[in-house]
Amino acid sequence: MRIPDRTGVVVGYRVWRVIPGKWQSPSESLHAQTCQRSWSLTGPTTAYCPPRFQVNPNKPLLKSGPCEDSPGFDCACGLYARYEPIKEAHLLPYVVGSVLTWGRVIHHAERSFFRAEKALPIAFVRPCGGGGAFPREAEDKLFRIAEQLGAGVVGNPEELRVYTEKEASRW
Repeated sequence: MRIPDRTGVVVGYRVWRVIPGKWQSPSESLHAQTCQRSWSLTGPTTAYCPPRFQVNPNKPLLKSGPCEDSPGFDCACGLYARYEPIKEAHLLPYVVGSVLTWGRVIHHAERSFFRAEKALPIAFVRPCGGGGAFPREAEDKLFRIAEQLGAGVVGNPEELRVYTEKEASRW
């Protein structure tokens, strides 16, 4: 039996990548910053642990299976978020936002982040410019994503904090 350290939601902040263009539907256009898995726009995204390879030059290549529960203590899986709003500016296709998380949560307080089992994006910071090949398309896609999620779009990190805390109080 597991006894939770706390109940309710944990507020987090993170960066996503918006995949622009008409060839990619909005439902598959919000990705983690560094991987190809898309986030759900119809409900919470659930963490999973993909099979992985452990590479040690002194040992044979070893493929390990997924964790029993994601996020796992001895693994790097889970939905990542920071405790504090991200103040660094990001150009499209990257976008800063906030999430409500719940379920199994592994805290890394000394490193200022946590990993969660379930997360729901609730707000994004309005982009202040774009990079990449299709910045206008990425911005349009971001607003469609926010609309599908029922998420807010705010002007800066401080507005993001205020909006997120207000939304979290409703849960």
